[in-house]
Amino acid sequence: MRAARALALCLVIAMSGCSLLNPPHPLRPPLPANGCQPATVIKYNQAGIVLYKDRRLEAAKAEFLMAVSEGPKCAEAHYNLGNTLWYLGEKEEARAHLLQAADLAPGNAVIWDSPVLHPYGEPQKEKKKKETAAEQAPGAFGNRGRLGGY
Repeated sequence: MRAARALALCLVIAMSGCSLLNPPHPLRPPLPANGCQPATVIKYNQAGIVLYKDRRLEAAKAEFLMAVSEGPKCAEAHYNLGNTLWYLGEKEEARAHLLQAADLAPGNAVIWDSPVLHPYGEPQKEKKKKETAAEQAPGAFGNRGRLGGY
């Protein structure tokens, strides 16, 4: 009897020790949707935030989906749904919602600076083609002998 209790105690300690050695990775903070309309968007988003913070990601996903369906122009709801989908491993769907959030909130630094969005590039920075010397001007070096050149 004593040996069984000791074994059970060791098992409990070993199991709790594993979670201490491998804590879950931190989640990106969700965003409140205070300015979104209608009010149901705020309600669903807030319910999703509570579930998200409790790491009940499937349930949070459902709430954020309701928020997005009620308020498709709510950047924060798209952002929260994108983060949730990202942590659930649904990367392509997450990408669509994160990019939608970035498009809806061009000045929101939290959305644009999110590490979750970084794998998809920096949409605010347009990639400019660098012109070569030959393309700059008709008389530029490399364009000599052509129209307008030397």
